[in-house]
Amino acid sequence: MELTLIRHPRPAAPEDACIGQLDVECAPGWEAHVERLRRVLARPDRLYTSPSRRCCALAGRLGVTHRLTPEVDPRLLELNFGEWEGRLWSDIGATADAVATDYLNRAPPGGESFGDLLVRIDAFLADLGPAAGRIAIVTHAGPIRALLVRCLGLPPAAGGRFDVGFGRVTRLAGQERSWRLEVLNA
Repeated sequence: MELTLIRHPRPAAPEDACIGQLDVECAPGWEAHVERLRRVLARPDRLYTSPSRRCCALAGRLGVTHRLTPEVDPRLLELNFGEWEGRLWSDIGATADAVATDYLNRAPPGGESFGDLLVRIDAFLADLGPAAGRIAIVTHAGPIRALLVRCLGLPPAAGGRFDVGFGRVTRLAGQERSWRLEVLNA
């Protein structure tokens, strides 16, 4: 099995904004990612996407290229930052620092923890099954990090070490407990 993980383009929001499940469009110029991805993405057998507009826009274009209908899966949504959604990180301040000390178990008010996200990703992976073929997934940085942690058998704290850029590709190959990272942030 091969998992190609694609982060959505930059959202149309201030750079310092906390954007998790807040549904915002892609920033102007996002189509340039589509052209680059068309050149580097091998035709997948299946194409999944988060339901957010910034993911669906990219997945829709890639689906046309590869003659696939993107399968929308809410388990691929970004972390829910609850009451922090749309606020500037600089305004959240010390509260964010307190959650960051134990982000696996602690969540923003009304939101979810990284541990909650891992539960969603575990269910998604289980539903794919071992013989899923070549899968492309358009999603967010949080789910990409969670997929890397789970597939590579890393401790959850390792997820934050992966740089996942907007419109970039990460590829894993293997199955069950024998995954290998082939491409990171290309």
